[in-house]
Amino acid sequence: MSDNTHLRYEPEERPPHALAAAMGAQIVAMILTGIMITPLVVSRTAGLDAGQTSWLVFGALIAAGVSTWLQVSRIGIIGSGYVMFVGSNAAFISVAVAAIEGGGPALLATLVAVSALATFLFTTNLPALRRILTPAVGGTVLMLMALSVAPVAWGMMKRVPAPFEGTPAVPLTVLATVLAIVGISLFGRGITRLWAPLLGVLGGSAVAAAFGMIDIAPIGRAPWFGLPSGSWPGLALDFPPTFWMLLPAFVLITLVGGIETYADSISVQRTSRREARPIDFRGVQGAINADGVGSFFAGLLGTVPNTVYSSSVAVVEMTGVAARRVGWWGGGFLILLAFCPKISAVVGAMPGPVAGAFVMMIIVLLFAHGVRLLNEDGLGFEVGLAVCLGFWVGFGFQQGALFNEMLPSWAQLFLSNGTTSGGITAIVLMLVISLGRRSRDRLTVPLALGSITEVRTLIQGFAKRLGWDQAAEDRLMLAAEEAMLFLLEARVGDRTPGQLLVRLRRIDDDAELEYVSAPVGTNAEMALTAVAAGGATVDPEQDLSLRLLRAMAKEVKHLQYHGTDYLLVRVDSSG
Repeated sequence: MSDNTHLRYEPEERPPHALAAAMGAQIVAMILTGIMITPLVVSRTAGLDAGQTSWLVFGALIAAGVSTWLQVSRIGIIGSGYVMFVGSNAAFISVAVAAIEGGGPALLATLVAVSALATFLFTTNLPALRRILTPAVGGTVLMLMALSVAPVAWGMMKRVPAPFEGTPAVPLTVLATVLAIVGISLFGRGITRLWAPLLGVLGGSAVAAAFGMIDIAPIGRAPWFGLPSGSWPGLALDFPPTFWMLLPAFVLITLVGGIETYADSISVQRTSRREARPIDFRGVQGAINADGVGSFFAGLLGTVPNTVYSSSVAVVEMTGVAARRVGWWGGGFLILLAFCPKISAVVGAMPGPVAGAFVMMIIVLLFAHGVRLLNEDGLGFEVGLAVCLGFWVGFGFQQGALFNEMLPSWAQLFLSNGTTSGGITAIVLMLVISLGRRSRDRLTVPLALGSITEVRTLIQGFAKRLGWDQAAEDRLMLAAEEAMLFLLEARVGDRTPGQLLVRLRRIDDDAELEYVSAPVGTNAEMALTAVAAGGATVDPEQDLSLRLLRAMAKEVKHLQYHGTDYLLVRVDSSG
């Protein structure tokens, strides 16, 4: 990781309010279209009236603002502490439409609120689930989501008033929107690219207006300040059969959103500090938890779920302003805009071809992001088989090609959603692969000096089975001892011995030693960086231990989560 010497303001620093407000307003202008179009498309596709549509948009803006505030905060296990703007999640479009068609807006609200709770199950077990809910699984589900949303986008493109049906105005409007977004994305430079979605919508709307496709009368009638014309839909607490059919799809998409936020949180940590630091995985958990709380709040409001927008992370990198104050201003602007019916009327007047073209470009990006996730950790034979089979099973069920008619009616509803059937297939296969890779060389001992003898015995058996020479075994042994001594010295609070899980794995020609313990106060990676820079710890013995660990280990990673620390030490057999 390189240092960000160009960074003007770190998260804790306080730029002038004028600068922070201007930055917040700029980011809001970039993401506002995406926040409002998602509930608009869901509402139009599901056939809701103007009042219900206005409430969906109102709730989406309120939820986005509150969720952005949650992200810049750090309240216990909630919040990342970094500038991460939040908006409506387009990945939910198809299942949100199905929920409204199956039980109205109240059923959608209940599904969003209940599925958001899965976020906390995910973050609580994040260390264990990281080997099952991998980026490859997330990429597969994203690609399936894109396929399920595509018919909605295509249908929206053709949703025009009767006089325009079958006329060149419709494809020309679609073409203008797509060409503007693609052209600016390909040939724009720096921050200009981030404006591509908004500029594309404006370009497409201008063409539609030239053909007379836009009715501006509702815009003129809408007040500048006020409440939406619709009302809160309530919650469907009777939990009808449709709820149970759609819940797995909502949960899966929620979990994939957690994987995306995981990546965005790591990215924003790397771009928001002048000097490189180890990733704070407690902050990563906080970011995902904030997403969950925000989506739960969105469900209570009766609107679509939300997620972190990666474009806000890109703005931090380009402008060098990572101060939390930007997020506080931006979240406030989003909430204020919710009480501006004029803005909602402008978006509501958007022609179907423009909205459909915009959503089509969003699902193209979703699909592309899924492909990148597939290749993030390398796609070996086993993982490739799992995720590709999951993709085609999901696609087959969604097309009704895998003997759907022979299944019970409840299974047909459950599996006909490709995101559900494909995602579950990929997860089950990844679980089987993970169990097959489970380390045989493991033990649990007290985190105490006397346990080193048992760890030595474990290492001796591991090295012998791998055929390592004595020098390689000694390096691994010394690295294991020094890593345990570090954990002993870095313990906080009660000094009574806790439990230490020890695991050994072979990775190519290397050995990976993993210590799982209760949280310790010091991060080993930061301590090693300080030693490498010529610094020293307060304790000379710990300083010597760190220098020995640095010399023996090929790589050291210290992953600190809420409640659990993972210290991973990698040693090369060849030295």
